Amino acid sequence: MTGDLIWYLFAAITVAAGLVVAFSRSVVHSGMSLLFALLGVCAMYLFLGADFLAITQIVVYVGGILVLVLFAVMMTNRIMSTKLHDELVQPVPALAVSAVVLALMLLTIFRTAWPLAALGESQPTTAALGQKILTQYLFPFEFTSVLLLVAMIGAAMIIREKRDKEDTR
Repeated sequence: MTGDLIWYLFAAITVAAGLVVAFSRSVVHSGMSLLFALLGVCAMYLFLGADFLAITQIVVYVGGILVLVLFAVMMTNRIMSTKLHDELVQPVPALAVSAVVLALMLLTIFRTAWPLAALGESQPTTAALGQKILTQYLFPFEFTSVLLLVAMIGAAMIIREKRDKEDTR
């Protein structure tokens, strides 16, 4: 019973923070609310026994992307001249798309036969995931690593070429 209340508390925090992200007129308030939304999702992953996803949520989204967004917002001194919120044009399509997405999600939730036996004692997922990555999926894992390395080197080369051209001017 207490676990259910804590789950609903984190769900409420996540939804409330998501609403602030969507409807806040301040970019800084939206960014800080995004932090609480992502941490709420992380807590729900922990409740579901998905420890790897929870840590990945913190490292990738909270640690990387959110910090990048907040630094980008705080480092720019530019004031946006365009209006972010139009009183009639934006809410109507957004409401229609949201209603369709909500209907699809509810349809999926109610038509899926959720196994209740899986709600018992949870086991760590990282050991099994590591075993699969380093045995069965070793080639795709290594290929992705090399591909990301090549992309990073290519991006550095492009930036270096632009800087060299700017220095010669």
